[in-house]
Amino acid sequence: MLTTHNLTYSYPGTNPVFRFPDLTVGSAEACLLLGPSGAGKSTWLHLLAGLLTPAAGSTFLDGTDYAKLTGGALDRFRGRNIGLVLQRAYFLEALTVKENLLIARRSAGLPADEEGAHTVLEQLGIGPLAARRPHQLSIGEQQRATIARALVNHPKLILADEPTSALDNRNAARVSSLLRQRAAELGAALVVVTHDQRLRDDYSTVVELQPSTPQQTY
Repeated sequence: MLTTHNLTYSYPGTNPVFRFPDLTVGSAEACLLLGPSGAGKSTWLHLLAGLLTPAAGSTFLDGTDYAKLTGGALDRFRGRNIGLVLQRAYFLEALTVKENLLIARRSAGLPADEEGAHTVLEQLGIGPLAARRPHQLSIGEQQRATIARALVNHPKLILADEPTSALDNRNAARVSSLLRQRAAELGAALVVVTHDQRLRDDYSTVVELQPSTPQQTY
C-alpha cells in the first residue's frame, strides 16, 4: 500500500511551493492524477518515485518511509519496489528489448530471470520482438516494452508518467487497460499521471490538480 502525508516540494530558487493532498492507494488499486501542465503532477510523480526529496512530509510503501532513504539504500528500494513507466522510452539502444529488461533486474540487485522477462513480454503481446533493438519498435511497441521493463521486477508500486499522450484512441485505451490489468495481477498499487482526459472513466479514484489548489476527488 502507498500512503503519503503532508507532502510538499519547492524547486530551488523559485517561489511556488507545491502542496499535495494525502494519498492512499492500496495493493491492486489504481489512481489517476489528472491535471494541466504547471499543476505539479510530474513533480508529485517524481516525489512518489523517490527521484525528488520532499521539503516535508512522508511517502510510505508497505510501511517504509522511503522519502527518508538516501544514496544506495534508496536506489535499491526503488529498483526492487517501484516500476516506472516514463513518458520517453529510455532504453539502452545497444541492447535488445529483452536485454534491457534483464539490465533492470541487475540494476536492482536481483538475479537474471530470462524466462520471467520473456513471460512479461509475452503477456504484453511483444514476445516476438524480444530480440529487436528498441529503435526497431513502433511507438506503441516501445510503450509496451517500457511497461514490461517496469513490471519485470514485480514491483509493489507502478508509476506511469503520461503513458498514453503519444497514442491514438485505440492504443491509449489498450495501454491503460494493460497497466490496470497487470497491476491487479501483481497486487501492485498503480498511479498514472496525465493530462489525457480520455483516461478519466477508466479509474474510480481521480485526483484533479489545478495550478493553484490541488484537490482530491472520487
